[in-house]
Amino acid sequence: MYKVAAALVATFAGLALLLTFKSHPTGATQSALGTEQSPDPAVSPATSPGKQSKAAKRRATTYTGKPISTQYGVMQVAAVVKAGKITDVRVLKQTNTGPRSDQIDANALPKLKTAAIKAQSANVDVVSGATYTSTGYAKSLQSALDKAGL
Repeated sequence: MYKVAAALVATFAGLALLLTFKSHPTGATQSALGTEQSPDPAVSPATSPGKQSKAAKRRATTYTGKPISTQYGVMQVAAVVKAGKITDVRVLKQTNTGPRSDQIDANALPKLKTAAIKAQSANVDVVSGATYTSTGYAKSLQSALDKAGL
């Protein structure tokens, strides 16, 4: 009898928690720059990244990554590459479903940027508590680095 009562209490507690869970709407985005950047004109579609002139390799070039849809919105970054090295990662669009999402991004995005520049790749660890942001960031960054030929 005790096991049945304990099972019923646990079931109701779990059901109550499930019913009070608030999911986040998808599709909300925020542009960190105010407008979306178009791909850098210094990299023409007719020229592959490996065949750039020496002058083009010496100056910083921005490569825009694909927008990646996550459960909490779209994440898009652009990689700034100079002499074959990542020198900066700029957030063009970030997940945004309210104040909590802003708080998560404010914590995670600087860590992801630092890790990407240090690693010189999109292969960065997921920031705890920001799984969707981290995954979207890494995928968008990888698409930018693919355009750069890195």
